[in-house]
Amino acid sequence: MSADEASAQRLAGELASRARDEGFDAFGIAAAERLDRDAAALAAWLAGDRHAGMAWLARDAVRRGDPRLVLPGCRSVVALALNYHPGDEEARERPGRAKVALYARGRDYHRVIGAKVRRLASWLEEASGHPARAFVDTGPVLERGWAERAGIGWIGKNGCLLTRDRGSWLLLGEILSAATLEPCSAPHEEFCGSCTACLEACPTGAIVEPASIDSNRCISYWTIEHRGSIPVERRAGLGEWIFGCDVCQDVCPWNHKAARPTSAATLGRREDLRGLDPLTILGLDEAEFRRRYSGTALMRARWDGMRRNACVVLGNRRDRSALGALEEVAASDPDPMVRAHAAWAVERIQEGAAS
Repeated sequence: MSADEASAQRLAGELASRARDEGFDAFGIAAAERLDRDAAALAAWLAGDRHAGMAWLARDAVRRGDPRLVLPGCRSVVALALNYHPGDEEARERPGRAKVALYARGRDYHRVIGAKVRRLASWLEEASGHPARAFVDTGPVLERGWAERAGIGWIGKNGCLLTRDRGSWLLLGEILSAATLEPCSAPHEEFCGSCTACLEACPTGAIVEPASIDSNRCISYWTIEHRGSIPVERRAGLGEWIFGCDVCQDVCPWNHKAARPTSAATLGRREDLRGLDPLTILGLDEAEFRRRYSGTALMRARWDGMRRNACVVLGNRRDRSALGALEEVAASDPDPMVRAHAAWAVERIQEGAAS
């Protein structure tokens, strides 16, 4: 073994140890190169307008396919994954509450994992003498593609990274480094087989083909990323989801076999996020909304978006006890978008009562 090979191996081993100390459940390294298959899939996805209103994904499409365009001189990509499943009992929503995706039931993972990845990148930069950059769903990096290439898991038919020891309840991070690090393994083999459970279970048919999600149909897109009014024809499909959606993960056989509770206390699970009362959300002013949910993923949808979503859930429930609150919002709320969604909910409840 040459001195350079020994150095690459030593750095990789120590980085792996430090990643475990930071609480990561999976770690892998791949040589930096263009991800041809994933870049082609992204190009086709964008060409099909499956990114809906997320225009920023198209702006960095070329760079996303090659880490050397993001970090000049990049030689290695470090992939990291942290389990966030709280356990079967805590994963259940509280009775009567609108549904919140599991990843959002605590502190915003961008902050929690971002701090961990940045510490690792800083250590690697100092130890190797080469620049390193940290990412957690915040830059032009094909996260799942690199996790697959680094041997952590495979991209499942639901579009999530899947592993045989923890399922798909994973949050991902990456480090791009100009240092040469010993790759961990070959790309992970695919183990979805002939299963199509996620495609069949998606309430809105958003998984239009294996591993390809049409955001124009996706509940998570409409309840989190979309700004403005939700098209009327999309509202019924959101069902009870007020923030995100977990259906394609809930039905996955690998999650039934392999999901295990996280040991990451830093994710800060909160009982009040194990489902939300839509009437309470609808009644919050912006200051109170920020006081309650600052530092959580719910801030991504913003105050107006969460109130919009609450109206949709209440309309889908067709619960006459919500009529008074909805009628008041429809008549006097200062936000015209929220007024319009409240009026829709009132009409939907009244139609349900008449039928």
